[in-house]
Amino acid sequence: MENLTESRIRRILEFEPQLLRRTKKDRKKSLGVPHLPDTKSGETLTDVLAPQISEYFTDLNEDAAQFFRDRDRMFMIFHAIKAGGIQVLIEKYTRVAKGELFRSAISHPAVEAMLPQAIKNAENQIRQLQSVTPEEEDAVKNCMKEIEKSLSRRARQ
Repeated sequence: MENLTESRIRRILEFEPQLLRRTKKDRKKSLGVPHLPDTKSGETLTDVLAPQISEYFTDLNEDAAQFFRDRDRMFMIFHAIKAGGIQVLIEKYTRVAKGELFRSAISHPAVEAMLPQAIKNAENQIRQLQSVTPEEEDAVKNCMKEIEKSLSRRARQ
């Protein structure tokens, strides 16, 4: 995996309005999921859906799956920064992964049943946050205004 750079972030932000225009006529259509992702091999839903989405990426010199992976990573870093920083979020998710928040909140069978999945999700989030390099964090910080503008533009549509 290559690190996110400022130029890659700007490319994603530049491309997103084009993608929205290209997909406008198909917005109400649902994508068929040909098979569930093989998570043991690292396959994601993005990987499964990429062949169907790729038609919108023709002539843009852009790989659909890589675009969405990079975009998701950019937003993850962006939201971590907005929440106080990557290290702060790692600490919060660590408490969730230990089950502290759930056990101290409610002792109810439904909460106990959800605990293993919540812990697994928190552990995955910790791994993703720990993989962020200082260069990626700086690149996102340097593009915060553009990312916020993109999000507000999206909310208006």
